[in-house]
Amino acid sequence: MTTTNPGPAITANPVPCLPIGNLQKMAIITTVSITPVAVAANTTAQQNFAASGLGLQQGDVCEVIAGPSFQAGLITQPTIAGAPADQLTITFGNVTASPITPAAGIYTVRVTRLQAFDTVASGAGYMNSF
Repeated sequence: MTTTNPGPAITANPVPCLPIGNLQKMAIITTVSITPVAVAANTTAQQNFAASGLGLQQGDVCEVIAGPSFQAGLITQPTIAGAPADQLTITFGNVTASPITPAAGIYTVRVTRLQAFDTVASGAGYMNSF
């Protein structure tokens, strides 16, 4: 029996680790006041809210943490901010057989931004989260 451990058959770490990571800002949580419109039955719909005051840039990932109230059958999905500066985009999903109008009021959102000049690598050995 040999006394050496050959380890895995690799010669280099396939996932390079930078000392700073690839997120410039993470978990910036704030509130915004919006007035959504109705979402048709059994569908999803993106709604855009201009001049949100959040300082959004193209490529920011926006997630709704909480709305003004619970509404049965209504869900929200993370979205990517579009080209217009400071435009909040929210995707609402209606899983009921009737239209739902999301409540107007204060929504709590989380914004995540990649570092400038950074990219998320693709291919074997990488996990893409966006």
